Amino acid sequence: MISLIVPTRNRAYTLRKVLPSYFTQERVNEIILVDDAGEDDTARVAEGIARHFAGVQLRIVRHERRLGAARARQNGAAAASNPFVLFCDDDEYLEPGYAAECLALLTARNAGAVSGRRVYMRSGETREQALARFGNGMRRAPPFNYALCETVNGAVFTGVVSLPITNSNILTRREHVLNFGFDPHYRAGNGYREESDFQMRLFLAGLPVLASNDAHSVHLPMGEVRTGGQRVRRVRKFLWSVRYNGYFLDRHYRAYAARVGLRQPLWVARLRATAYLAWRNFLRPPLYAVAMSARYGLGG
Repeated sequence: MISLIVPTRNRAYTLRKVLPSYFTQERVNEIILVDDAGEDDTARVAEGIARHFAGVQLRIVRHERRLGAARARQNGAAAASNPFVLFCDDDEYLEPGYAAECLALLTARNAGAVSGRRVYMRSGETREQALARFGNGMRRAPPFNYALCETVNGAVFTGVVSLPITNSNILTRREHVLNFGFDPHYRAGNGYREESDFQMRLFLAGLPVLASNDAHSVHLPMGEVRTGGQRVRRVRKFLWSVRYNGYFLDRHYRAYAARVGLRQPLWVARLRATAYLAWRNFLRPPLYAVAMSARYGLGG
């Protein structure tokens, strides 16, 4: 069986929407919310929802001071009573079958971690509309950019792909979390690379990291997510991302480059990543808005 672990802080308003989709996951009999010193009514909201799902136990682990998402994941795994743990962000729905699909792949292929695909809802969309729009992906690109060490979220693919890292909604073995661990260095700012760091350790240890096109999580529209690392102001988000990406590359790049056959030196990798992060934070959003206006009309 699976323990589903959700790090959260002041997100009762998103949990009201997405939490029921966790309780209905096949093979999940335990949900652990790790409240990172939040100040809202997360516990009351979660307990109210849990009363409708008698077959799944809800446990709430609370930090009395803020420790960050990495420690929340680690402490959630330590508290879990099952050999498999599924981490899920607190602003995403899990589509039916997500946990079961990931577990089947993990055990069949002796993988280190398995995720589904992440779909981002647009304002005004239903989950069904977002999934239909996404299909098997929307970008004619490989699912992983090895030079940047970045997953290409919308890449078109079917079936299962093996990657160095995938998105944050991963199923893994509890023993892997206890042995490899989430690094608490990423506790402040936007926490960029926090999940990647753990997955990279699995990859470098020879444990496959897989992504399946047969399972999906659906992220709430950003307009409905008012708090958290992704809501940090754009300049601060960029600076934190550069800082954490540098730390991540300093720790893993040489072994990663040797494993995947990259020849570019570390300083080039850091420079390219900084340029990419600048484009992603400052140039891509307005260009995307213009493209959407052209495609759907203003306000569409």
